[in-house]
Amino acid sequence: MGHLDVDRISEVLRDMLETLKGKSRDSLGLMAREETACPDAVDRAAAESDRHMALIMGERDRQLISEIHEALARVKDGEYGICQECGEEIGLARLRVQPTATLCVHCKSLLEDMGRPYMQGGRADSAFLEE
Repeated sequence: MGHLDVDRISEVLRDMLETLKGKSRDSLGLMAREETACPDAVDRAAAESDRHMALIMGERDRQLISEIHEALARVKDGEYGICQECGEEIGLARLRVQPTATLCVHCKSLLEDMGRPYMQGGRADSAFLEE
């Protein structure tokens, strides 16, 4: 992968990071404003449901923020775009769609076909490559 491609994807990652951080700040502010007491039971239930959904979305965003930080660290270390399972280059088309990808299409497909979750103890179970 060329230096310009990595620079462009790094910029996309940083933009994603800033967007997620802003969204997180906005969500926290909204949740703080919604903490006011709701006299109506239906309103309280709706507010609780909204808070629950916001917490779930916030957790998903925190996970994505972590993945972005990891991708930026791989860029810095010169390891970005290398499959963490087989060591082959991850295709540029995949990285443009999923800039936090850690697996090439082949390895990701094998994991999905086998129904195994990725990241058992920090690494995928490499036994699947031997099959």
